Amino acid sequence: MESNNYINFFFKKKKYTRSVTDVSNLYCSPRKLRLVADIIRNKKVEYSLYILKNIKNKGGGIINKILLSVISNWKNQNYENNINNYNIYIEKVLINQGYQLKKIRPAPQGRGNQVRKRYSNLKIIINSKFNNYGT
Repeated sequence: MESNNYINFFFKKKKYTRSVTDVSNLYCSPRKLRLVADIIRNKKVEYSLYILKNIKNKGGGIINKILLSVISNWKNQNYENNINNYNIYIEKVLINQGYQLKKIRPAPQGRGNQVRKRYSNLKIIINSKFNNYGT
């Protein structure tokens, strides 16, 4: 009898799961992405998708595509579970600076100004909690 309880302890269904997506070298500066990321951090996924769809920012469209990718990854990991029974929210959004492409642009009087094209790295983690009241 004790051995069955011991086995059931290790093979219980997960009550919450998480999914991670890491994208590097996005052609958008980290400053533009952070403005959008601060809005959607620690929010529900449905609410944040609605915000990203209606925002007029370059970072909004990029993060929207990546968030849809994270949601599909979560669905593939939990294909046996119904998505309506879970409360999915954005746990973490990390935006770091990638490499810089440096060019020289001609300026008056024989000088040259440096132009920096900034790239960024993005990591989104979504987490889910199981609702017992859902069917």
